Amino acid sequence: MPEKDTVTILDRDWPGRPLPVMPGDLSQFVPNGSGLERDADPMRGAPLGESSGGTLYFDASIRPDDLATLLRVLHVPNHEKHFVVFAGSARKPLEERYLDQVRIVSRVALIRLFWVDEAATLAAQPISIAEYVARFVDEQRHKWEDADGHPFPRSLDGVFGGDGDSDKEALCFGLMVENASCAVYRVWSRAWLVNK
Repeated sequence: MPEKDTVTILDRDWPGRPLPVMPGDLSQFVPNGSGLERDADPMRGAPLGESSGGTLYFDASIRPDDLATLLRVLHVPNHEKHFVVFAGSARKPLEERYLDQVRIVSRVALIRLFWVDEAATLAAQPISIAEYVARFVDEQRHKWEDADGHPFPRSLDGVFGGDGDSDKEALCFGLMVENASCAVYRVWSRAWLVNK
């Protein structure tokens, strides 16, 4: 039996009918703000229709209170419980540059960006979007890190091209605000190569 605060993760093909873009298609990114194109230049890539956003990368050793502050600064809602989650795991982590990822899509985004009218009756999740991001980070730590707390988990040996000697992998994360105004977020685990 699932825990009372377990978040439901949906199938990538939800809602089971064709849409112009499926909300569970993790190969696509939701445009920010009013739908303007993203730009790789950090100055021009800032969303014109949103005050905050972007992509951040952080170490697995981030403290829970620092992560909570980061989420507050990015305006990741700590009150919104009407959302869905889509998940995926990399088949080729080095090439794809992630281990596991989730896209968190609010009810508002499902209706406004993906035209999923049935989302209007979406049941609330037991925790908020911000709490789910923190939970994902914690679950990934438990999945990838060694129980003894070793800084270079054996489960990541060679996954991102490390040789186990001069280059070793350590767990870290990425967080992207795909669309702040409609509350769409992406968070993923990854590894970075630490050189001796």
